[in-house]
Amino acid sequence: MVNAGELLKDIVSELPGAMIVHKDEWGADTFLVGGKIFAMNGTNKTGQTILTVKGLPSDNEELIELNAAISPGYYMNKTHWISILLEDESIGAPIIEKCLKQSYQLIYDKLTKKMKAEINEG
Repeated sequence: MVNAGELLKDIVSELPGAMIVHKDEWGADTFLVGGKIFAMNGTNKTGQTILTVKGLPSDNEELIELNAAISPGYYMNKTHWISILLEDESIGAPIIEKCLKQSYQLIYDKLTKKMKAEINEG
């Protein structure tokens, strides 16, 4: 598996207005755009590193069916969010990147016009 921490930072650095903020109370890094969470990187109850992202319900179902390292969102809405076990050898950088970028886009698309304009100007 690629270095997940570095991969996530590299992907987020390419997304306009995206930032990573550590939440001590959750023991996780939150990925934000316009103040809204589009992903979270933390651990599950067994201490495994997971990335939780938002997705389209139909895409989420397919990803869960095709890969044992992807499950319904940990501590999130199980229809709209999935968790990716980053330590699993079967998960490659392209899957992580695609899911993270799609999650960003889903949240970005729901932002106000004003917020989008501020992000695009900055």
